[in-house]
Amino acid sequence: MSKLGLFSMILGVIGLISFLVTVLLVGYIDERIQNECDSDIGTIGQLTGLDEGECENGRKLSDSVSSIQLPSLLLGTFFLVGGIFIKIKS
Repeated sequence: MSKLGLFSMILGVIGLISFLVTVLLVGYIDERIQNECDSDIGTIGQLTGLDEGECENGRKLSDSVSSIQLPSLLLGTFFLVGGIFIKIKS
């Protein structure tokens, strides 16, 4: 197997693992937001400013992490398929 094919497959696996990590991270953040911010006490804390913007920061972080899910999936798949193609051709 050529080194380029192996390197490409390793990058593909890393990309797919990063996709899985982002899925789990977004799920964790959204669960925390639901438990701590969307409750009655959390809503009162947001309205009075006692949460010091934590809920809004959590929502922004969730959106940021969500935005890298699709690129990591596409790049991981591209590199993995490309590495397999290179392996087959060599």
